[in-house]
Amino acid sequence: MITRIEVSDADLEAMECESLEEFEEQIRNQLDSGVVTSDGGAGADWMAEYDLEIIKVD
Repeated sequence: MITRIEVSDADLEAMECESLEEFEEQIRNQLDSGVVTSDGGAGADWMAEYDLEIIKVD
């Protein structure tokens, strides 16, 4: 699965990120461990393998 995220400077600022790499790291962390199922499973436990495509927009 490919997840494509378009990010503006305002988005980076709102997420308190100084770079796309830092933003990607935060998103990966949220997807892998921040998404929790009702029985306590983490996202990394049940999500299909994914690739992130982070694109800077104006």
